[in-house]
Amino acid sequence: MTKLPLDIPLNDFHLARGAKMISFAGYNMPINYSSGIINEHNKVRTHCGIFDVSHMGQILIPSSNYNICNLEKYIPLNLKKLKSNKSNYSFLLNEKGGIIDDIIISNINLNNKTFFYIVYNASRKNHDENIFIKHTKNYKILKKNCLFAIQGPEAYRVLNKVIKIPNNIHFLDFFSTNIKLKNVLITRTGYTGEDGFEISIPIERAENFLKKLLEDNNSILCGLGSRDSLRVEAGLSLYGHELNEDITPIEAGLLWALDKERLNDNNLNGNKELFDQLCNQPAKKKIGIKMENRTMIREGMTIVNKNNDKIGIVTSGCFSPTLNKSIGLGYISSDYSLSNEIFCKIRDKLEVIKISNLPFVKKNYNKGAIK
Repeated sequence: MTKLPLDIPLNDFHLARGAKMISFAGYNMPINYSSGIINEHNKVRTHCGIFDVSHMGQILIPSSNYNICNLEKYIPLNLKKLKSNKSNYSFLLNEKGGIIDDIIISNINLNNKTFFYIVYNASRKNHDENIFIKHTKNYKILKKNCLFAIQGPEAYRVLNKVIKIPNNIHFLDFFSTNIKLKNVLITRTGYTGEDGFEISIPIERAENFLKKLLEDNNSILCGLGSRDSLRVEAGLSLYGHELNEDITPIEAGLLWALDKERLNDNNLNGNKELFDQLCNQPAKKKIGIKMENRTMIREGMTIVNKNNDKIGIVTSGCFSPTLNKSIGLGYISSDYSLSNEIFCKIRDKLEVIKISNLPFVKKNYNKGAIK
């Protein structure tokens, strides 16, 4: 029997505001609102967009030696050296170094205790939580918290009107506060390429909080449609597209997110495979591509050379409102010269595509002063 998608906690709130809903990763999620995907996209690039991403998983895991030892089998970071109140982009890895999921892990102090606060993808909840449940102790899955992403150049101003944000909070910093004695977890992160914050807030405080954010005339609700085009413009990978269990972080162009010293640690899943790829060329590599005509690049399209030999595949494609053209992400064989022409096979016709540097659109994270 087909399992029906779940509603996120504020489902009725979104429907009342004109949300068009789709099934995504087992949840009914807003794809867009009445103003449309392009307007939502542009609003994030110029002002402030608010995404309800409460479908994602959230967990608190005490940073005990036992939990650290077990988590370091899967997470390629030195967890003992993570800075306090800092967030890190990382992964859960399988035995071959493939990506079970990509995560944001923060080392936090909450109620005078230290925890790892991990946010993970809705589509991988069962896989991730099986690992956490089996290998850690005294964890708390935050099932009664909503998660909002407030994104755009005016995100700080909009949020600061509702919650006082410290001046020294920059990209990948974490802090906590409370609303009516309920903990609120805040990271200066997001997945749009713009400055922004992700807010974990108890469900009973969430609707009123969202209403207050939307009182600002320069903020609007945004759905998954604009979230996808924004992250593609920023060159950011999405699980199930650029990332899966058969792709390693090195193949995905995410070497920077690995602690290189951990590659010598036999406790880390796939450390030998990753070390080999570090020393030698992996079989494939992620690229950005642009269409030179009005044809749309779509996920699943074959990338070929001039002889019509398959050399890769498109993993994400969309129309870029910022660039006014079709763009995409994909993988090609590492031994193929980027100076040679490449094509997308579209309805048995070869369309010329151009390899592009990533990101397509400059990222605007607030990193503060370089320390």
